[in-house]
Amino acid sequence: MGTMNEKLAALLSTQQLMKGADWRQKLDTLRQERESGEHEIDRVVSGEILGDPDRGFYLVSEIFPLDTAQGGIDLGAVLDVHGDHIALSSSDDTLKQFDPRNALFIDTETSGLAGGTGTVAFLVGVGYFTGDGFRLDQCFLRDFDDEEPMLEYLAEVFRGKDTVVSYNGKSFDMPLLRTRFIQNRIPFRIDAGSHFDLLHAARRFWKRRIGACNLTNIEREILGIHREGDVPSYLIPQLWFDYLRSRDARPLEGVFYHHKMDILSLVALTGWLSRCLTLPDGDGFTHTEDKLSLVRVYFNQKRYTEVLAHGERLIADNRDAAMRKECLDMLALAYKRLNDFPRMQEILDLILREYPSDLNARWELAKHYEHRARNFVEAERLCSEAIGQLETRVALGRAQGMPVSMLASFEHRLARIRGKIHRVSSQDSP
Repeated sequence: MGTMNEKLAALLSTQQLMKGADWRQKLDTLRQERESGEHEIDRVVSGEILGDPDRGFYLVSEIFPLDTAQGGIDLGAVLDVHGDHIALSSSDDTLKQFDPRNALFIDTETSGLAGGTGTVAFLVGVGYFTGDGFRLDQCFLRDFDDEEPMLEYLAEVFRGKDTVVSYNGKSFDMPLLRTRFIQNRIPFRIDAGSHFDLLHAARRFWKRRIGACNLTNIEREILGIHREGDVPSYLIPQLWFDYLRSRDARPLEGVFYHHKMDILSLVALTGWLSRCLTLPDGDGFTHTEDKLSLVRVYFNQKRYTEVLAHGERLIADNRDAAMRKECLDMLALAYKRLNDFPRMQEILDLILREYPSDLNARWELAKHYEHRARNFVEAERLCSEAIGQLETRVALGRAQGMPVSMLASFEHRLARIRGKIHRVSSQDSP
């Protein structure tokens, strides 16, 4: 028995293991702290209740001077952005008139990440430029009853603004806010404006190189920002629910920091992206993968003159096989779209010298020789070689992923070309 008592005493003396009386005392202390409001939001995060205590929300407002650095760029740099750069980045010509002075930088923290009518935005941040600098309002729900006055305040902030800047806001933040406004029967005044979603822009320019394009990763890899004291996004909903239960806002300090950083980074990233596009010859993008992404952005928007300018420089400096091949493919098609068929032919010939098994280049060259150059012999050779390659792949069981019609298409073209050769030969015969 003595041994058992000794073990129990040792167990009770273990750190972090509390006796029943200690638990009761701790619970009493927590209850008293809650009732006294010792750790309420106004004691933890500096702000004010907007409205009366029973019908209001908690507003944390801060003004940042234009020379405030966010990573490698000042917030004020966004005031020099070019609308053409924003339109290019977003693939949306309606943003050519983008004016950061008339934009809202928006981010939300919500009670869940799945969305839907039951999801509440308990922390809504709106940033915008004033005569004093960049103002950031963080609107916080101390409870569900605070939502209506918060949305009424936001409706006034939205008035007169014509553009939203967000990160994945098109898919998440704005539909969620729209739902909350509708459910509270408050006009959603910014719904008809344009929207610059930086997530899509970041993916266009940097996904090839850095992979995951969540905002924290973009901050680290592009802006050179390393957060200190941050809270992971997936923990944030539970921290708010914990606050509703305990009224202890101390864990929310990290949430407000996380939220503030998100919005400041929207401003910085918008300025950074435009600065990259401002430099001539694509020099704003220092990595080869980013330069190729820039060519792809121009290509997808049918800006073929820019494709040629940036693509030719890229293939002159780059020997990476995969990236070089992709760039050559875009150059060939750009020259075709601009009706520069001699240069298109040169690029296609180069592709076949470097990548002899490329069937698309053979197909395009065969069409060129048949219809434009009228060199039926060369067109016949290209089709015959392509058919030989395809038949070999089929025989070796390597035709997986090959379109069923590809072999038939080459065979059909070859038969037509041989018919033309025969007619020309017949006309030349005495």
